[in-house]
Amino acid sequence: IHDKERLVQSDQRLEELIANARRDYEANPKDNRTINALVELLCRRENEADEMKAIDILVKAYKETNEYRHRVRAEDIRIKQLNRRVRQAKEKGDAEAYREARVKLLSFELDVYKNRVKQYPTDLRLRYELGRRLFQAKRYDDAIPMLQEARSDPKTRTSCSLYIGRCFYEKGYYAQAIDTLREAIAGHDIPEDELGKDLQYWLARAQEGAKLIDDALKTYGQLIQWDYNYRDVRKRIDDLHRPSAQSADEADNG
Repeated sequence: IHDKERLVQSDQRLEELIANARRDYEANPKDNRTINALVELLCRRENEADEMKAIDILVKAYKETNEYRHRVRAEDIRIKQLNRRVRQAKEKGDAEAYREARVKLLSFELDVYKNRVKQYPTDLRLRYELGRRLFQAKRYDDAIPMLQEARSDPKTRTSCSLYIGRCFYEKGYYAQAIDTLREAIAGHDIPEDELGKDLQYWLARAQEGAKLIDDALKTYGQLIQWDYNYRDVRKRIDDLHRPSAQSADEADNG
C-alpha cells in the first residue's frame, strides 16, 4: 500500500511538473529551454501517448526554426519506442511480432541515419551507424564503402573492420574477410573482450568458409581457451574434427 501511494504521489507530482512546463512552453514556444524541459518531462514515464506529444512539440519546433537538433531528438524518441516494442515482443515470446518490430525499427533507422549523414557529412560516427544498419539489412555492397569511410575514426575503427569482414564473409569473399579481420585483431588492444572474441569468431568462420580447416581449428581453439561456452564454438570444433575421424575409420575398415 505504501509503495502504491508513493507511486501515485510521484505520478501526481510529475503531472504538476508537466503542467507547469507546458505553461512555460506555451508562453515561449520557440525557446529551446522551455521546449527541452517539457519534452524531458513527457518522456520520463516511457508512456507512449506522452512521448507522441513530445515528438509533436519537437517536429513543430523543427518546422518553425529549422534547427535540426529538434528533428534528431524527435527521431531518437521514436527509435526508443520502436526498440521498446522489439523488447516487449521478445519478452512475450511472440516470434512474428518480434520479427515485424525489428523490421520496422531497422527501416526507420536506415532512413534516419541516411538523412543524418547527409546533414553532417563529416561525422564519421554517423557513417558507422548507417553502415551497421546497412549490414543488418543485408545490403553489403552499400555497407562496405560506408564502413570503410567510417574506419578513419579511431573510436570505431575496429568495429568497422569487424562489420567489413562480416560483409566480405556474407558475400563469400573469404580471403578478403580473413585479411580484414586479421588486421583488426592485430590492432585490437584487448583480445579477450567481447569485440576481440567477435573478431576471432568471424575470422574462424571465414577460415572455415575458405576450407582452411587447420587455421579455423586453431582460431576456434584460442576462443574456447578464453571462453569455453562462447557461442557455438565447441560444436564447430567437433564438426570440423568429425570428417577426419570418419576418414580414418573408413581407412581402417578398408
